[in-house]
Amino acid sequence: MNGPISVGRYAAIAIAAALSLTGCSSPQISSPIGEWVAIGDDHGTLSINPDGTFVMTDASYNPLEYRPAENDLNATGTWQLAHNDSEVALDFESASQGADDIEPRVYFVPFRSGTLRFEDPEGTADIELRLTPANT
Repeated sequence: MNGPISVGRYAAIAIAAALSLTGCSSPQISSPIGEWVAIGDDHGTLSINPDGTFVMTDASYNPLEYRPAENDLNATGTWQLAHNDSEVALDFESASQGADDIEPRVYFVPFRSGTLRFEDPEGTADIELRLTPANT
């Protein structure tokens, strides 16, 4: 049969295409709790704890001042879910880069894809951390 394709067949093709595209996306996680480790050329870890606290150690990017760090950004604070549970609000209570103390503030970052990305407004400096497999 070489005639036109029925509407039902178009619908079936569209549904199959949509399922294959969504099947390739990364799984959505529901909680930021766990150990986040820098990937690529980035350096550092972010431990988000069940008790509502977090610790960032030896990071190669300073998200509070939007600039690179020499693997010497360390911070502590508290966290909570925000924006319909799609972002984690990190309330940096104490932070330092090397010997310099940094003014604390709150930083909102999406987490549901299993990655956290902190970057400057121009997109020229950043750090990306991935939730370790044991925590996904």
